[in-house]
This record gives sequence, C-alpha cells and structure tokens, in this order.
Amino acid sequence: MSSDSFPAHWGQPPMGQTRDYVVLPGSYGRGSSTLKHWIEEKMAEDAAAAAATADAGTERRFADPSSSSSPPWPEKSLIGMTGEEATQEINIADPTLEVQILDEDAMMTMDYREDRVRIFVNADGKVVNQPHKG
Repeated sequence: MSSDSFPAHWGQPPMGQTRDYVVLPGSYGRGSSTLKHWIEEKMAEDAAAAAATADAGTERRFADPSSSSSPPWPEKSLIGMTGEEATQEINIADPTLEVQILDEDAMMTMDYREDRVRIFVNADGKVVNQPHKG
C-alpha cells in the first residue's frame, strides 16, 4: 500500500507495522492491523472535524444510501458513534444483517458469519473499532 493513496492531511502511515494481513477500512485494500488502526483513527478524526464544522443547531441525520455525498457503511467510519447510531447506519446499508452491540472486552465465539456484524463499544457506549461482517 503506497502512502500516496492516503489523503495528504493524514501524514505518513506508521513505519513499524505488525506482520498480519487484514482487510483495511474504506477502499484501501489489505495491510497490517497497525495500518488498519491508523486508518480508522484518521477516518474518525476526519468525521469529528466534519461534525464540528456542521451547523451546531441542526439535528444529526444519518446518511441517505442514495446520496453520493456520504458513503454508506462499510466505507463510512462508525468509530466514535454510539452503538445505537452505528446500528442504524448498518441497518440502512443492509437491513438483513444481525447486529450485535458488545463491550470492547467481551468474550465471543470465533465463528465467521456473513449475516452478522458485531459492534464493539467502550464504557461510554462509543464504537471503538470499525464494525465489519463476520
């Protein structure tokens, strides 16, 4: 993965990376989990900056799947949202999925299911990792 493919304002990706190989968020392909976490962090920062510039008097609205201005989940980062907000975003994108909200340290089965999405939240109820099918 070339650093030219990331937005310039993100800076350089981390130099030291793990030797695993995972699916990266957005359309960035595959890479290490270190790179995945860096991308999720940068996407969350971008989302927070966009929210901060939005009119403070307007109510938060979820993305319209037919709108091209905001990509639907899974391309859209859900990190920092509440578990319920993330569930709504996922249901907009694919209402057939079984969505589970779990504590970030919860024990779970390791089976892979294409019809399930697990949302991991911290003690404040905020999403800590980008949800994905499985």
